[in-house]
Amino acid sequence: MAEAALRLDRPLSGIAYVVAGVTIFSIQDVIIKWLSGDYPVLEIVFVRSLVALLLLFPMAGLRGGERLRVAKPFQQAFRGLLMFLSYTTYYLALAALPLAETVSIFYSAPLFMTALSGFLLGEHAGVRRWSAIAVGFVGVLVIMQPQGDLSLAAMLALAAAVTYALSAIMSRRIGETDSAESMAISACLLYAVLAGSAGLAFGDGVLGGTGRPELDFLLRAWSWPGMGDLLLFCVCGLVAAIGFTCLAQAYRVAPATAVAPFEYASLPWAVLWGWAIWSEIPSATLLAGIALVVGSGIYVFRREAIRARERAR
Repeated sequence: MAEAALRLDRPLSGIAYVVAGVTIFSIQDVIIKWLSGDYPVLEIVFVRSLVALLLLFPMAGLRGGERLRVAKPFQQAFRGLLMFLSYTTYYLALAALPLAETVSIFYSAPLFMTALSGFLLGEHAGVRRWSAIAVGFVGVLVIMQPQGDLSLAAMLALAAAVTYALSAIMSRRIGETDSAESMAISACLLYAVLAGSAGLAFGDGVLGGTGRPELDFLLRAWSWPGMGDLLLFCVCGLVAAIGFTCLAQAYRVAPATAVAPFEYASLPWAVLWGWAIWSEIPSATLLAGIALVVGSGIYVFRREAIRARERAR
């Protein structure tokens, strides 16, 4: 009962944590996009995961060793695989698309969460929420601006949103028995294993040189980074550890419906960083698509909050 009260009684703290988390993660997006022309994505993920683990283990220990207990190892492994696919495809899209466009497509994930929850968790959406989901998907199509075939990079960003939504749905079930700290550490361990194995398998770069930035970011040869770039790799690990902790804490101290809409706070950062560093000025079409995605996402969260209050009564 005390834990439930803690979750519901600190919405302002939860909002502060989630805004801090997505702001910190926006810095990681900038670093990875900056490095995408020189190093393979899985090398960055590998180093980032090792650095994050060095920080996450002591942080979890300070909060109590029992938080490292894993009650559902197979479900955690599958969730970690989904998140690995999500982040990898997201980073590949970053290499080829403007920052704001990639982030905007990725933030269709809440719409997929609501749509898929009905099939996977039995949490069926009503007509109004399905209407909002449809409007949001129209916004995604506006952002992607399909002309003939959809671009591979845009499809990678959409795949990142779908796999992230599936991992979030799994988190609801796993979180009933396993702590956020154990989920973060398990995921980072899996990232390191998968990225390191891929590096051993095709890290020589023999498959690279495709001329497609999103594919070359995946298939480029692994190389030892210079001191400055290695520092940026390590900053990504620091960002991951702090960002994951902030988001886990946000959803621990407040209900998801109160804090989740504030994850959209990363969109202004994406527009700002894209303009300041790469001179990426969002078009009116992109801004219209962002408005549709964000508006429908916030509406879905509001409807879920209303239904939660009705169930509580």
